[in-house]
Amino acid sequence: MRCSRVVLTALALNLCITTIAASQIPIPPNISVTGSLSGLQNEEQVWICPNDTSIILTNHRDFRLGYRQIGLGRSTDGGATWVDTLIDTTYQIFTHQSDPVMTVNSSGDIIINHLDYRRGVSPRDSSHLAFMISTDCGATWSNPTTVVDTIGPYFEDKQFIASDRTGGIHDGNVYISWTRFDNPTRIIFARSTNNTASFDDTIVVGPAYTSSCFGGPSAAGQFSQPLVGKDGAVYIFWQGRHVDSLDAACDSYRAVRFNKSTDGGVTWQGDRALIYPIAGYTTVDGGVNTYSQPTTEADITDGPHAGNLYLQYRDINRDSPFFDSDIIFMRSLDTGATWSEPIRVNDDILGPDVDQFHNWLVTNEEGILVSIWYDQRTDPGHFKFDVFAAYSFDGGETWTSNHQISDVSIDPTVLAASKEKAYALEGFTPPPLPNGPMAPPTPMAGLIAEYIGVSCVDEKVLAIWTDTRLGGQDVMSATWQLPLTDPRLLSPGDGEVLLCGEDLVWATAWKEAEVSYRLQIDNDSSFSSPEIDTMLSDNLIGNASLIDLAAGSWYWRVQAFNVPIDSTLFSALSVFYSMGDCACDTLNNQDTDGDAIPDSCDNCPNVFNPSQSDSNSNGIGDSCEVICLATLTGDVNISGTLTAADIISLVSFVFKNGPAPLPCEASGDVNCTGTVTSADIIYMVGHIFKGASPPCDVCTLVPDTWSCE
Repeated sequence: MRCSRVVLTALALNLCITTIAASQIPIPPNISVTGSLSGLQNEEQVWICPNDTSIILTNHRDFRLGYRQIGLGRSTDGGATWVDTLIDTTYQIFTHQSDPVMTVNSSGDIIINHLDYRRGVSPRDSSHLAFMISTDCGATWSNPTTVVDTIGPYFEDKQFIASDRTGGIHDGNVYISWTRFDNPTRIIFARSTNNTASFDDTIVVGPAYTSSCFGGPSAAGQFSQPLVGKDGAVYIFWQGRHVDSLDAACDSYRAVRFNKSTDGGVTWQGDRALIYPIAGYTTVDGGVNTYSQPTTEADITDGPHAGNLYLQYRDINRDSPFFDSDIIFMRSLDTGATWSEPIRVNDDILGPDVDQFHNWLVTNEEGILVSIWYDQRTDPGHFKFDVFAAYSFDGGETWTSNHQISDVSIDPTVLAASKEKAYALEGFTPPPLPNGPMAPPTPMAGLIAEYIGVSCVDEKVLAIWTDTRLGGQDVMSATWQLPLTDPRLLSPGDGEVLLCGEDLVWATAWKEAEVSYRLQIDNDSSFSSPEIDTMLSDNLIGNASLIDLAAGSWYWRVQAFNVPIDSTLFSALSVFYSMGDCACDTLNNQDTDGDAIPDSCDNCPNVFNPSQSDSNSNGIGDSCEVICLATLTGDVNISGTLTAADIISLVSFVFKNGPAPLPCEASGDVNCTGTVTSADIIYMVGHIFKGASPPCDVCTLVPDTWSCE
């Protein structure tokens, strides 16, 4: 439940807080697009008609007749009901169609593209890249046109499309990129300057690797996606690799690569590696094939984030020991010259085997970003998965708390069974596996195909995905309004130290100009009388406002307000540790005056400073006593006492990626060996339950290190 019509007075705030009961964004109604059909229905795209948002169009890969065709979904009531058909044979070139994609041009025409191919052609099945256009939001369609006039002895595969809607000199151009399988593969590009009536000659934008490391040419990559920036520049991103040919070992790295054209796709600057994902083509629990393919967007609005470029992909989390995959995001503020550090979009707790995959990304006409993906967090066994969403209201700087979209989990067992039936219909028998009904890497694009779709116009969002609740692989949808999200606390992380100069930061929960926040900080988790209780218009509070916090642990939480419409409950609690008067950067700050005291500590009494009193003569300045003795003596959760809870905290840190003991990594080194290991847990057990030697009770803080005496 939300609190409505909030007036920002202290009394109204207090009344509102006492009447809200729940703090979860509701799951939107799930509506079937296809119903229960035979064969497979998967690999979806969707677009809300910009000229009439009550009309929504989808396309998907469809096996209801026993072989691949393209299904079309159309809703004229905003996604409440759907009419599902196949592409009429009038618009087919050959018998088989696959890999549907969709975009819209600046006039509001809906453009769809797919492979149109024939089976059994030597040396490869030959394929056309076929376009269809609707000028009336899917009521009627044009006859198909193709990118190339003839089919060659190769296979065109995994294409994506984009249209220039910038209003610039290339407005209306349609761009397509794809992988040409002609051994080795290359990334190919073509453009149309007449709304797909014809296409210019193809261009290789991602060449095959010719490194001597391979003894010959090697494949360029897969999953290329075109993107048009606000200035009309064209970008192609794809999943490829980087080869260090100067390295004697010929090291090869997975890479997201891109190329750029500033003249509407006529000439190209040359491809380069952007980021090096750990993940590539892998399988998650349930036998689901996953990829690190890039999904991209650009802010072509006139808003505050105009010109931003956005990149999202799946990768193995580099900060987690569990080899789980996350949805990773980067942005460029300078037309692709430089890119931000990768950040994590999904907000689940790091843990073993919880994977996120098959993400898709879109912006609306205000520059708001919407991302959806499949997510295993709802299943304790990490087998079934659901669709989740997140939003960025600040140009990709932060991502909101995540929003569950599907109301029934997707079952990989059903995915496998339905795919096995599809194999039988197409006359293909997959090789058996000892641990499953079929081999995950197959000619049918993985267990659940390779992408899903989302569209957003104004505040209306519609997502589409592959679902199993009806007993097979069927197309499901959900429509909802952009939500005011529960605040997502970002920095410092739970259990971290608030460093000198560091702010408290949380994700923007709604449109930047329309949202405000209530921040509370207290050393009591009940917040009965908060130390800080303030209203803010920004999603941070500066360190200068926190300078009076005493040394020790502090709880904090944030509540969001979209005045006068809606509000959230407070976020979940997070805890940080303040150094109090010692709030200076002892590890990273310079010492320009050579007094062995970091510059930010020169005016702060601390253990470095000879003038700091040490009333108990233990070698620790009194103002550092609470933090230093609380942590280095074994009280790793800084509760004030040494109990079994400290053992649990160490177990969490050593084995489960829990918060590090504070104020630094060595503070959990209770047996004083120099590292925090399972031996420290055993040592703590011996002390608390068996009367063994206590942890170190004296410590000395020296520049760049903590050590026990």
